[in-house]
Amino acid sequence: MAQRQAHPLLASLGGTLGIVEAVVPPFLFVVLFAFVAQNQGLPILAIAVSAASSIVFIAVRIIRREGASQAIAGLVTVIASVVLVLISGKAENNFLPGIITNAVYAFAFSVSVVIGWPLVGVATGLITKRGHGWRSNAHQRKVLSWLTVMWIGMFGLRLVIEIPLYLAQNVGGLAIAKLVLGLPLYAPVVMLTWLLVRGMFNEESTISE
Repeated sequence: MAQRQAHPLLASLGGTLGIVEAVVPPFLFVVLFAFVAQNQGLPILAIAVSAASSIVFIAVRIIRREGASQAIAGLVTVIASVVLVLISGKAENNFLPGIITNAVYAFAFSVSVVIGWPLVGVATGLITKRGHGWRSNAHQRKVLSWLTVMWIGMFGLRLVIEIPLYLAQNVGGLAIAKLVLGLPLYAPVVMLTWLLVRGMFNEESTISE
């Protein structure tokens, strides 16, 4: 019996496992930090349990041979977060790799728009195997550019909220921000991107018939 493939939109969110692994670690951190964190010292239990849950999800992906490279990158990020906390003695550094990652993505997406190769368009061409034909279509190029700008807005919003919290050493605020600005923000952006790209290519197919 053929294995049933996930809906493209669900697959773009990492599948059911991707949704769970995006929500559970920050949720565990928020709950444990609220109940056991003390004013003095590091919230070691909250950090350890959150990191351990991330590692479990990463291990599951590796065992199932699902996106091993992404899983390994996730493992490196988790380890880096914990090491930064232990070396610096500052709990807010648990969130520093995520802040840096969003900054890098915001920069890369911005550059891609400026040079005329919006990354949403590049990714769409690779995923749909349509290549870079969209660049010769003014309408498609405009839509894909604006979608890339929307992604820049998502990364930028995270930075605007999280950087002040990081500078203020507001660990609880950072944990809540990561939870709220994670999947609840990411999912609508992915959904809108998928719907507009699908509609754009459906429209192209209708015109060509």
